[in-house]
Amino acid sequence: MYLGQTREPASLEWGTPSLVLRHYAFAGEWFKLNATFSCEGELIETGAEGDEYVVNCDIATPLRWTGSDATAVDLFLDVMVRRDGSYWIVDRPEFEDACSRQLVSNSEARNAEAGLRSLLRWITSGTAVRIGDI
Repeated sequence: MYLGQTREPASLEWGTPSLVLRHYAFAGEWFKLNATFSCEGELIETGAEGDEYVVNCDIATPLRWTGSDATAVDLFLDVMVRRDGSYWIVDRPEFEDACSRQLVSNSEARNAEAGLRSLLRWITSGTAVRIGDI
């Protein structure tokens, strides 16, 4: 597993508290998880009112290392997960457009769909919202 972490302002307004973004990638998996925490380490919801989420999941190629640099290619599909474990899939039209234009290869598209199914199993089992325990 790879864990990266950045500290970001909660908003662009001066004086707002910072947030901690943690980025998780797992060997051989076609997805990455991005979770937002308070500086005290509590998993928190972000997003527009009515579309709040605790984990933003990217369907992406498996993590590769080049020296000390970790890279993965985002394949457009995203899954947003709420604290209660409910979720919604976003950017399906962009993914399908990228596939039709061959920006995403047939092999990548098949693996992205398999990665999405695997990710949805993580989500429905509760693993994704327990990410702060990993």
